[in-house]
Amino acid sequence: MKQAVSKKDALAILQESADSIRQLIGNQKYALCLTDCPAFDDVADTRIYGFSCQVQFAVSCGLLTNDEGEQMVTTLENDLEMIKQEAVDRSAQ
Repeated sequence: MKQAVSKKDALAILQESADSIRQLIGNQKYALCLTDCPAFDDVADTRIYGFSCQVQFAVSCGLLTNDEGEQMVTTLENDLEMIKQEAVDRSAQ
């Protein structure tokens, strides 16, 4: 049984995964003090690593270019950094 996955399908799946990570981390800024919690960085790093493995798999399958994959990971890293900075700014007030 052979199934083909389109680039559009792969991008949708990866985007859903990235959105899930953003939501998970974003929700934590209301439940935890992210600036003082080393567990936040561990969770974020673990989730980014897992996401980067998914992206690398899509690149290896030819569903994404290396540049597209790197851009997806970089965007997620930047988004999580912005969430963390919002928490830092909020705790400083």
